Amino acid sequence: MAISVVICGLVRDKQRLLKKIQNYSDWRGQGLVDQIVYSTWIGEVDSYSGLRKELEQSKVTILEIEEPRLVLKGGHQLHQMVSFYYGLSALNNQDQFVLKTRVDLADNHESMLYDFANGTPLVDDFVGVGLKHKILVENALMMYPFLCGDAQFFGHIDDLKKTVNMSAEMEIVYNRLAVEQTFFFQPFSDCKIFKQHFYWNLPHISEIADRRDEQVREVMDSNYMSDALKAWWLILDSYFKVGWGEYDTDYPELHDFNESFEHNGASKIIDENKTDIIVNQRFITSLNSLFTIDMRDMIKGKVAERGSINMFNIKREIFDEYQRFLKQFSDLPSPKATCSASKKLLIHGAAQHFFVKDENDSASKRYHEQVTALRRENDFLRKELNVTISNSFFHRILSRFLPRSTIVFFKYKMPRLTDFYARYLMRKKGK
Repeated sequence: MAISVVICGLVRDKQRLLKKIQNYSDWRGQGLVDQIVYSTWIGEVDSYSGLRKELEQSKVTILEIEEPRLVLKGGHQLHQMVSFYYGLSALNNQDQFVLKTRVDLADNHESMLYDFANGTPLVDDFVGVGLKHKILVENALMMYPFLCGDAQFFGHIDDLKKTVNMSAEMEIVYNRLAVEQTFFFQPFSDCKIFKQHFYWNLPHISEIADRRDEQVREVMDSNYMSDALKAWWLILDSYFKVGWGEYDTDYPELHDFNESFEHNGASKIIDENKTDIIVNQRFITSLNSLFTIDMRDMIKGKVAERGSINMFNIKREIFDEYQRFLKQFSDLPSPKATCSASKKLLIHGAAQHFFVKDENDSASKRYHEQVTALRRENDFLRKELNVTISNSFFHRILSRFLPRSTIVFFKYKMPRLTDFYARYLMRKKGK
């Protein structure tokens, strides 16, 4: 079986791109890879001297698209989806397994070849979303439904097409979701249990790492939030494969759900931000073995409930549980929902990263270059010096109370001041 490869996005690093292309070309010579598509924006390839010729010599299908002017989310949700959508559409064989990847943040390695040759297992489609084969992801976050690594994932083309989401709903209604979640939530976006869960702007543990244990206890002692997490774990087991290669039977020994959060080993790690990252299917298998038959059936029944929810009529006990958690751990905006007992219909939480670029918007390009530089600096500090950067209390207060228009004005009209603020006032360091 030969798979195809869709590389999405900017070049960023010409030599790294060419190295990846060489890997795929070598594997094509072994009969493991069929078509290689590079899906990017008009003008991107030609901004690197000699790149077009080298890609053509490697028999890469070059797909050039007009860059969207609408920007959704800080991670460019619409840009990623458009590049991926057209990349899948450009494949000659519309009945095969496909690797979606990008130049940066994703590496090739020999363990991928097992899945290239064998594909992924069939799903247990208990929700009825129409997926046929499991989608392989390289990691998944235990506490955050559908937050999986999206730099590189693998699956049958029919299933991958179901992850494409170009809707502004993810920016307006579910504006707290990361771009990665918009990919993998899409097939399950009609499930009531997740719709309700995502009405709240829940914080990531990395933002309150010093209170991780307290947060985990609060979630696991809850009724509705814990059901949403357990639903996610069942979906991970039924619809996803985490990690490349053959299934490993060296399962970690877990005795209860609370203990599973303390596990830190080869199949699930707790990173420097205190985030629980599942990196191998073994952990999911062990985690799901903790479900009793009755509990499994109950959670599956909740996940199978699909359709619309009246966001202005959330049950009092559900609303109070989520609000208690939000007020205890977060300074994020209020939910996109109101309690059934409330007399006032009020929806807070404006879109977070929503703007339209001018045709030659150098200001927005400059801002995103600043953000990229800061992220790289953070990665260096964390990996090389064991220094963790998080938002300062001052920044959290300003982010909560400053009008969105003011924030946008500073970002794009006063880049030097924004750069100074980001470097010296926005962040705090911790070992």
